[in-house]
This record gives sequence, structure tokens and C-alpha cells, in this order.
Amino acid sequence: MKKFLKYCALFVLLIVVMAISVEFILRQVPNTYKYKYEWMQDNAEDVEVLVLGPSHTYNGIRPEFLEGNAFSLANVAQDFKQDLALLKYWADRYKRLKTVIVPVSYMSWFINGMEYGAEKYRCRYYKIYMDCSLYPDWSLYNLEVSDIRSASKKLVRYFRKEDGISCDKYGFGTHFGSHGKNMEAWNKGTDAVSAVKRHTADSFEFIEANYERMKEMAEFCKNRNVRMILITTPCWSTYYDNLDEKQLAKMYELIHRLQQEYNLPYFDYLKDSRFVADDFHDCDHLSDIGAEKFTKILNKDIQSR
Repeated sequence: MKKFLKYCALFVLLIVVMAISVEFILRQVPNTYKYKYEWMQDNAEDVEVLVLGPSHTYNGIRPEFLEGNAFSLANVAQDFKQDLALLKYWADRYKRLKTVIVPVSYMSWFINGMEYGAEKYRCRYYKIYMDCSLYPDWSLYNLEVSDIRSASKKLVRYFRKEDGISCDKYGFGTHFGSHGKNMEAWNKGTDAVSAVKRHTADSFEFIEANYERMKEMAEFCKNRNVRMILITTPCWSTYYDNLDEKQLAKMYELIHRLQQEYNLPYFDYLKDSRFVADDFHDCDHLSDIGAEKFTKILNKDIQSR
């Protein structure tokens, strides 16, 4: 019996050592979250414009075309909870911050949070690489190996010596490519219907929590004499034509309430006819060329207000 327990203990020890070794290796792979954190650590005092939000701004706003020293802290699936945490993280170091750009999309007010969706594995990137206090130290959020699928992909990149950073030096997401797809050939809008279905809420129960986070961001900016700008990014007609009217109306109602409460500029590009098929990667995300076009329009609008 003692011999059996000894072998069991050795086996467990081997598993633990292997897990620790894999965890160490995974953390050596360069990634977008670590890059953005380190950039802000080096440049928080000098940054003038910050872009927040999910993939709509991560892949939709190119900071190099914004006036001033601009950087994007946006990332895929990022919601108001992460936006607020990242904005406040460098609160004591901002010296030249003038503008914070916050996107509000069709689904923004209605989601429970990244932790409860298909992208929940991304939460640990904020904990591990961005020192985010939203997640406890003693949890799966502090372990790369907690998600086998993404961990295995990272291991492949590590041994192939591939770079895991998917943004440019300004924080703009570059993995969509320079040209959009031919959206008119997309199954007559089938992809858009599927996207709208994913983004349509089952209930409005999370509005209050999300609105409070937005208020906290607005208060933060107001107290520091920083202009907080709300935007809704462009989408293709097959997307916005299928949106639920009740949810869309509620989205605008909440935007206008916050806008009036804090005197915030709001720019709505959802149905902007200046954007053509090649400006989009898919029905609700801009391509690289579309992002450049959009950012220049946005910059002009911001400077005119």
C-alpha cells in the first residue's frame, strides 16, 4: 500500500511539474494584451487619446490617424467592465490625456459580461498580462493552462517561434486584412442574420450594471477634464436591417440619457452610407481600409466639435 501511495504521489508531482512548465512556456509567447499593458506602462504620462471597446473599435479605429498621441486599449469581446478597469488603472499617471473614445453597439448595454459568453477564456489575459483586479489571484483566471484549446494553439506558436501579437504599434487589430469581402455574395445576408441573433439580448436585466459602469467612466473623465466621446461604428445594411427594433430603440435611449447627463458628444455611424462593401470585413466589422477611412472621418468630426 505504501508503495502504491508513493507512486501516486510521484505521478501527481510529475503532473504538477509539467503543468508549471507549460504555464511558464505559455507566458513567454508575445501577445496583444501584454504588449498593450507594457506600452501603457511606458507611455501613460504622454498618451492624449485612448480608444476603448471590443472588436468594433479594435479592428475599426486606427489611432495613427487620430490627432494627438493616440493608442487603442480595445480588444476582442471587451465590455464596459474591462473598459472601466483599464481606464482607471493608470489614473495617477495621466498627464496629457484629453480624449477617451468609447463605442456603444447594439449589444453593449445588454450583455452580462465576458465571463459568461463564448469569449470567457479571454478574461485570464486581463488578469495575467494586464494586472486587472477584476479577477481573483487564486482562480482559473490566473492560469494560462485553464483553457486547453487556446493553450495548445499558443504552444504551437511557441515552438514555431511565431509572434502572437495581432495589433500594430498603436494597438490597432491587424488580423482582418486590407480588403473587405464581397459582402453582396454572402449568402444573401445569412451571415448577418446569424450575427444579429448572437447580439440580440434575451432580456434587459443587465442594463443597470452596464449603465453604472458607463457613468463611472463619465465621472472619471469629467473629474479630470477629459472629453469622453461616444460612438457607434458603421455596419453593413444586411446587419442593421435585421436588428430588433425594441433593443435598438433602447440602445439609443440609454446613449442619449448618458449623453445628456454628462454633456457627452455622440457620433452615430451605424447606417452611414459613405461606407461601401470593400470597407467591411464582415457585416459589423470594418476591414483595414475601412478602418482607415472611418478613423479619418471620426477624427474630423471630433475636431469639429
